Amino acid sequence: MPDSRPSAFIRFLAFILVTGGVVAGGWLYLRRHELPAAEKSTSAAKGAAPVFVAKVRKENYALDLDAIGTVRAFESTDISSNVTESVTQISFNDGDFVKKGTLLATLSDAEEQAMLASARASLAEEEREIGRLGKLVKDGAAPEARLAERMTLADIAKQKIREAEAKLADRRITAPFDGWLGLRRISVGALVSPGSVIASLDKIDVVKIDFAVPETYFGAIQPGTRITARAQAAAARSFEGKVSHLDSRIDPVTRSIAARAEVSNPDLLLKPGMLVMVTLKVEPKLSLSVPERALVPVGTKAFVFTIESTKACRREVKTGRRKPGHVEILKGLSEGQVVIADGLVGLQEGAPVKVSGDFAGPVPPFNPEQPGTVTP
Repeated sequence: MPDSRPSAFIRFLAFILVTGGVVAGGWLYLRRHELPAAEKSTSAAKGAAPVFVAKVRKENYALDLDAIGTVRAFESTDISSNVTESVTQISFNDGDFVKKGTLLATLSDAEEQAMLASARASLAEEEREIGRLGKLVKDGAAPEARLAERMTLADIAKQKIREAEAKLADRRITAPFDGWLGLRRISVGALVSPGSVIASLDKIDVVKIDFAVPETYFGAIQPGTRITARAQAAAARSFEGKVSHLDSRIDPVTRSIAARAEVSNPDLLLKPGMLVMVTLKVEPKLSLSVPERALVPVGTKAFVFTIESTKACRREVKTGRRKPGHVEILKGLSEGQVVIADGLVGLQEGAPVKVSGDFAGPVPPFNPEQPGTVTP
C-alpha cells in the first residue's frame, strides 16, 4: 500500500506559499495607495491656512433696557357740568383744538340772569340812598346810623351780585387748559348733571409714558435718563424723551418701580392709552469689541487667535456684554489688533496662516447710532 504522507506535506506547503503570496500582495497594494494620501496630508499640513481677520475696535456697549409702556396725556380731563341744567348752546366741534378759557357749552341761565339783574338794581338803589344820606349827615339833618345801615345793605347787594355771577359762571363751561377735544357726548337740549361727560380734553403735544423698571436697575435709572419709545400703531416711528419721575415705592409683588417719561409729540401720533415699547439707555459704555465668531471657548475660558509673523497665536481674553454678532473685550487685547474671525476650524497655536480678506460678518456692521440690544 503506497505511503500518502509526502503528498499531504506537499499540499500543506503549497497552501502556505499561496497564503503568503496573497498577504504580501495585499500589503503591497495598500502601501501603494496609502503613501500618496499620507504625502498629501503632510503637504497640506505644511501649507498656510486661509483666514479672514477683523480689527479690534471700540464700540458702544450701552446697556439697553426694554420695557412696555402706556401713553398718557400730559394733561387730561373729562369736561363736565357743576350743576344740573339743560344745554342751550354748544360751541365746539369734535377734535377741535381749544385754548384755556374757550367757551365750550352754555347751560340754561334765565333764573340766574334775573337774580343778577335784581341784585344790581338793589345795589344801585342803595348807592343812591347812601349819596343822599351822606349830604344830610354832613349837614346834621340825619343820623350817621342810617347811613351805616344803607352801606351795609349796599354790601349785601354786592354779595348777591357775586353769587349770581358765580351761578352764571357754572352755566358757562370753558376749557381749563389748552388741548384737543374728543368726541362730543351731548346735544343741545340735553339735561346734564355733575359727572355727565360733555367731551374729553387732552394736551398731547407732549405726552407722558408710564412703564415699570426692574428693581435691579433702580440705581442705574434716574430723572434725566434718555429713552426711546416705539409704537407699532405709529408706523414704528421712534420718539425720544427723558425720564421725568420715579415712584417713591417699589412694588413688593413684581419687584419693580413705576417710572414716567415725557416725550415730545408734535405730530400727535401718540395717543393716550397707546401701547409702546420703551428702550432706556442705561450705563453708557465705550469698550473694545471683536466679532463674536472670533471667540474660541475652552471650558470656562475664552480665547482668540491673533497673527504674529504669519502664524496663529492664541490669546486668552475676558469678555463682557454681548450684542448681535459682537462681544465686548474687557482684557487681553488692545485697540487696533488683528484677530482671526473666520477659518478657525482645526487651527492650532503656531500654525501658518494666510490672510484672505477682512471678515464681513454674518450680520450688518454695527451702527453706533443704533446700538441694538446689549446682553449683560
